[in-house]
Amino acid sequence: MIQRRRWESLRGLLFLHSLRKQYLILALLLATVVIAYTWIAGSKVNASGKINSLNIEQRIKVADLAHRLRRSVVAADTALNLFLLSPSNGTHQTFDDQLQQSQDVLAELLKMDWVNDGHTLSMLLGMKPLLSNMAAAGKEIMTVRQDGDLMYPAMRLANGQMMDDNMNFLASANNAIQALQEGSPLQWRQQNIKLLGQFYQTRDMWHRMISSYRLYIINRIGSLHEDVLQDQVDDVELLYKAMRSKLREVSTHVKKRTTDLEISMALNDMDAASLRWYESYREVLQINREGHWRGDVPIMKEIVHPLLVKIYEKIDQLEDELKQSANLDLQSQSQLGDNVVHSLWGMALFVLIIVTISLILLEFNLIRPIAGVARNLKDEARGKDVELPSHIQPREIQDLTDAFREMRQQVHSRQMALEHIAMHDSLTSLPNRTLLMDRLNQAIENARRRGRNLALIMLDLDRFKEINDTLGHQIGDALLQQVGSRLRGVLRDSDTVARLGGDEFAILLTSVNEENALRIAAGIHEALEKVYEVYEHSLYVGVSLGVAIFPEHGDTSELLLQHSDVAMYMAKRTNIGIGLYDNTRDQHSVSNLSVLSELRNAIENDEFFLQYQPKLSLHSGQITGVEALVRWRHPIHGLVMPDIFISNAEQTGLIKRISPWLLERAISDGKRLHDMGHKISMSVNLSVWDIQDGKLASLLRHKLQKANFPAEYLMLEITERVMMAEPERADQVLKEIDKMGVKIGIDDFGTGFSSLVYLKQMPVDTLKIDKSFVMDMLNDESNSTIVHSIIELAHNLGLDVIAEGVENDQTWSWLKKWRCDYAQGYYISHPLSFAELAEYLKTTPHEFMLG
Repeated sequence: MIQRRRWESLRGLLFLHSLRKQYLILALLLATVVIAYTWIAGSKVNASGKINSLNIEQRIKVADLAHRLRRSVVAADTALNLFLLSPSNGTHQTFDDQLQQSQDVLAELLKMDWVNDGHTLSMLLGMKPLLSNMAAAGKEIMTVRQDGDLMYPAMRLANGQMMDDNMNFLASANNAIQALQEGSPLQWRQQNIKLLGQFYQTRDMWHRMISSYRLYIINRIGSLHEDVLQDQVDDVELLYKAMRSKLREVSTHVKKRTTDLEISMALNDMDAASLRWYESYREVLQINREGHWRGDVPIMKEIVHPLLVKIYEKIDQLEDELKQSANLDLQSQSQLGDNVVHSLWGMALFVLIIVTISLILLEFNLIRPIAGVARNLKDEARGKDVELPSHIQPREIQDLTDAFREMRQQVHSRQMALEHIAMHDSLTSLPNRTLLMDRLNQAIENARRRGRNLALIMLDLDRFKEINDTLGHQIGDALLQQVGSRLRGVLRDSDTVARLGGDEFAILLTSVNEENALRIAAGIHEALEKVYEVYEHSLYVGVSLGVAIFPEHGDTSELLLQHSDVAMYMAKRTNIGIGLYDNTRDQHSVSNLSVLSELRNAIENDEFFLQYQPKLSLHSGQITGVEALVRWRHPIHGLVMPDIFISNAEQTGLIKRISPWLLERAISDGKRLHDMGHKISMSVNLSVWDIQDGKLASLLRHKLQKANFPAEYLMLEITERVMMAEPERADQVLKEIDKMGVKIGIDDFGTGFSSLVYLKQMPVDTLKIDKSFVMDMLNDESNSTIVHSIIELAHNLGLDVIAEGVENDQTWSWLKKWRCDYAQGYYISHPLSFAELAEYLKTTPHEFMLG
């Protein structure tokens, strides 16, 4: 007793007689520690973020300058090579301008704070003399290129001594011939005819030798192949030897004649001139063979090329420094993250201690006192006479005891409120499914007794999920509340409107025939399709209604509910707004088809076929590819679209038999198009079964090799749902396919819940925007925003974008303005058979509405 009084006194001194104050102190302590930790950790993260932001900004500027420096050096190198091919003032000026620009960019780099590091600074400073030397070498080589003697050293001999020797030889030969011709005719006929012919032959051989030599010089300047040049050198040597032999023969003949002094002198001059010419010719060959036949070659090899190599090496070093700097920043961020994690562990330990103290206080100050009060309340409920203590600690327990009697008085009224909640939707206050079914059963019994009709209308909002996902649940809830208000406003008090869940509503109309029910449905459709003003957003949603009449369409609540749902599905599928149940159409729906057995026989009976819808480039206007669309030609029900049978095939696993057939047919037709000269891509849709199949890559490789179809022209399209079913498995399979060169696209993008992390990691090439956004983008600002955002997102990730559902010129123009890459839809072409596609590709202009 004494210890208890001391504890009570201590609690009073510490102001702990109130449970609220006890936990307030603990909460303040915990909040203080959390705020202090948050401030410290936030300060460190912010400081690190600022430093990294500055570093990134500096690196971006330095990388841009490095790119400009490399581009200027490459342009100067190109201008120098062009000048060597064809000297001009323009290329000379371009070389000077680009080198000056390189020096200016280098000066900007030296001013950057990022390059204050000693190694980087010394490396950039070492580039300055290299650029200066490059400028000097360029001027020197251009001077050599513009001076023929400097450019081709061998030409000095050719234009000097060799030309003089050639002229002397020909002059001497002509003098000898003239002297022989001036003799008397009788003497010429008898004595000189043979000698004159020999002189003519010698002069002709000399002309031929000079022609071969000139051809060699021309081809040497033109850098002809060495084998051809050697053939021409051999020709000169052969002709020279023949000429010398003939010259010796003439000399022997002349020596026998003692009176022909003038002819002997001419012959001696020819002999001396030919020897001097040949010595000069050998010097020319030596110059050319030593690699100095062009004056610019040594400068390029020994000065310009080494300078360029050193300049490019320093630019590479600068880019490597940028990469190393980025890696250091990443390491710094990683270290900061580790520190934050360690701090969080410390915070968790502190919170654990606080929680333990709180549990101890809770046990002594709340749980035990409440247990005592509970025992007294149970005794009171059993009819025992219980006297509750007049003073209970803490004060909140006393308040609880005092409030108990008042609570008992309110139990009855609250029970009534709970019954209302159980039978009504909490968001719209409309009856829920339970109350609707109860009223529907009662209405059916009354109608059956009185022989009257009633109608059940099933209603579903179109595109509500897009609004909910895009603008948030708050906007979606407010929109549903307005829908409920409009429904109550157009219906009679005797009618029941219920919300079944999500964006699905049901309306029970009593004592109405088919005509009245359809008229009321039209009024509902008109009221709900007006614009909604929700939190400063002007929203438009479509609505689909299905009507079922009692007893024509069903005599039980379950049948009426099912058939009105079927009618609504048909209205949504055919886009007519309001649908009246039709049992003939229901018999042909998937639910009444023996789909399993018929799907198994469809491939063997050749009931599947492909249609192709073209895809066009918005940039060039050219057809770049087609998408293969599978169709089922059912022997009884006619054309069955894939949205009806594909889901059944996936659920039963029969998709495993359809996909190989689809791939083989599409790849084969793609090869046929290529053989026709249409080098376009072929897109094929894959299911979740295909992506989870470990043999998909080998199957693709086999089909491509069999058809000899290039892998880069095949694109596989998967939906976000398929990608996210097993993202790790999908990533593994897609990367294996990507190594083959096959392109990968995400179909119906924007309708699923794909993670941007997976989207960035997976080898995706293209995003295809779902047609539900594209088709309505002109009428709905939110859809327009979604389309534009997806295009920007894809381009930022380095991906191409395809917009499907393009059905008019305005949509085409907006997509082109937003830099969308490709378009697909009825505005371009409906799905075509292979024959129709081949004709379409042959007759369609190469450029499609670029204007």
